[in-house]
Amino acid sequence: MNKVIQNAGLSYVPPVTQKTHQTIEDIFSVINPDMDNEEWKERFVSSGIKCKEYDLCIDELGHKGFSNIFTGHLLTKEFCKQAIALAEYKNIWTTDRHENYPTTDVLIGDLGLNATYESNVLREYIYPAAKHMWNLEGKEWDSENLCSETFLVKYRPEAQAHLSLHHDSSQYTCVVALNEEFEGGGTFFHRQKLVSKGKTGSFTLHPGQITHRHGAKPVTSGIRYVLISFVNPMTEVENYKVSVKEC
Repeated sequence: MNKVIQNAGLSYVPPVTQKTHQTIEDIFSVINPDMDNEEWKERFVSSGIKCKEYDLCIDELGHKGFSNIFTGHLLTKEFCKQAIALAEYKNIWTTDRHENYPTTDVLIGDLGLNATYESNVLREYIYPAAKHMWNLEGKEWDSENLCSETFLVKYRPEAQAHLSLHHDSSQYTCVVALNEEFEGGGTFFHRQKLVSKGKTGSFTLHPGQITHRHGAKPVTSGIRYVLISFVNPMTEVENYKVSVKEC
């Protein structure tokens, strides 16, 4: 495992344990079920966003009041290191999950991380932040009525270096930068003429459709890792499942 992480330009050292046989939860505390939610958030969520005073801890990218691309700091470097290490350790990357604009990615549910991330990060901070920043009205925007498809993506020159301009299958999208050990890269927003690259653990929120067509600029060296959540009201997801079933 250490060799894989070193090849990615990163270093994650698993904790020392007296156990003879380590489980994957021993190696990666980010998925350790014995860690309670408060301890998890203390260790892996950035201190800045914990105050939940979103006007103070979130900025708008580019010209204020125009871009509707919001950014702030969300996760600790420790979370980011472990998420990348876990994905490389499991090595179950896919390249064909999305029909139109596929990425080299893995669902965090397949990493054993989805329920914890949904509860401790998205529902606790991101869903309320989006509702506040965009002044979203209606119960469908409450945290308990939203759900996400969250996946970890990697871009590298020798495989998939970029992603063409596209819209997302979401009402809004949260993108977390997991590392900075690469050159090139970043999310380019076509209409806004802005590029979001971000420091490790920082996030961007942007509308998924209509106004915010975007793409991933080519990575020229290193590997770029990002964690992406497509956010939709549960009612829309359920209606889509019904319509597909009836076709």
